[in-house]
Order: sequence, then C-alpha cells, then structure tokens
Amino acid sequence: LLFTSGILISFYHLTKLDFWSWYYYACPMCMLALGLYTFAVSVYGFLISNQESRGLISLIAIFLSIAFFVQIFSVFTAFELRNKINVERIPTSYLNNMREYNNDETIKSNWDSMQRELRCCGGRHYEVGFNDWNQIMAGDVPDSCCHEEAEDCGKGKITYSQEDSYRTDLSIWKDGCLDILQLKLKDDVAPLLIIYSGVGVLLAIVELITVVLACSYIAQISRRRRRDEMFTRAATANDEEYLPSLTSKETNF
Repeated sequence: LLFTSGILISFYHLTKLDFWSWYYYACPMCMLALGLYTFAVSVYGFLISNQESRGLISLIAIFLSIAFFVQIFSVFTAFELRNKINVERIPTSYLNNMREYNNDETIKSNWDSMQRELRCCGGRHYEVGFNDWNQIMAGDVPDSCCHEEAEDCGKGKITYSQEDSYRTDLSIWKDGCLDILQLKLKDDVAPLLIIYSGVGVLLAIVELITVVLACSYIAQISRRRRRDEMFTRAATANDEEYLPSLTSKETNF
C-alpha cells in the first residue's frame, strides 16, 4: 500500500489533479493512510501476541474492523478513478486552476513540479501547450518550463514565438502536461488500479477473517476462565465439606 501510493503520488502526480476529480486525490491518500494504519496495527498485534488479555485482543478486532471498511472504501475509489481515467476527458477547469498560479503557493508548486519532472509546459495540446500560460502571465511562461531552469528564464517566451512563428527553438518544453499525464495514466495507472483492487479485496477478506478469529479467541478465553472458576469453586466447596468440625467438647477418644 505504501509503495503503490508513493508511486502514484511521486511519479504520476495524482494528488495534484484534484481539480480534475476528487478521486485523484482520495485514492492515493487513502492508500497511504491505510498502509500506515495497517502497519501500526500489525506492530500492536505483534507486541500483544503473547498476551491472553480479552481487552487487548478486543482492540485488535476493533482496529481491523476499521481497516476492513477503509479497505473497501479504498477499493471503491480505485475503481472510480480507473473509470475516470478511461472514460472522462480532461476538463476545462484546469484553466481555472492555472489562473491561481501566482496567487496560491500550493498550486504554483504543483505546476512547477509537474513541468520539471514531465518536461512539459502548460495544460493541453502537444507542441503548443505552453500557450496556455499566455492569458495568465502575459507572454511569459514559468521558469519551470525552461530546459535549463534559471531565474526569469521564462520571460517573453510566448511573445517571441508569436512575433516569429517560424522560431521553434525557445529553450522551453512545449507539450501540455495534462496530455502527457493522461497518456501515462491510461497506459500505466489504469492496469495498476485493477491489480490493486484485486489485492485490496483479498486484504479485506483476510482482515475480516482475522476479526472473526480474534472474536473466537476472546470467546475461548472467556470459556476457559469460567471453567477454571467453576473447578476452583468446586474444589473449595469439597475442602470445606470434609474439614473436621471439632468443638471444645469433642475429642478423639
């Protein structure tokens, strides 16, 4: 879970596409949270493995019950995200997100990260994707679009291309980031989500079985303790019944 969520967040930038659909953010974050939670529960289970405490084992059953429902939700988000990737087109709302580039540091960081790592610039279309920045930065592109990033390296790049349409060497990436990402998502992420969904269902079944076994173990402990208490009371009662009852007037002669 942790490995898969790390790949989706770091290499495929899913959490940066929340303007496309909230599933792009919910799916990898749910995987990450579930992975950390499951690891913590596993450590707790290991620590109490030698204990026969009904309270401690009851907590394991509760924790794994929560993990079961979260796992089902995670599988649901994976299915929905796969449908979004395969069916839906890139929404025009990405332009509204780009317009906040100069106002929101998080959005600025998201676009800069995508443009550096994917070697792209702007939102959509190959070769002319960088033109999306024109209505936002008035002839400039972010410095993260440059082949060799430096301060103010993106200034005037769109203006230069408009003044000389035959000028092709602008020293910036030209393809739109979302077109590149969409291709990667369909080729790589969609099959990965199918595999994750299958593994997630198996994990949910294992968690459910573990909850049942934990409850059975708690019941077994309870039955054994009741049986021990019954034997203890019976033995005590027999000892009291056969103890000699001597008074001051009774002797052995």
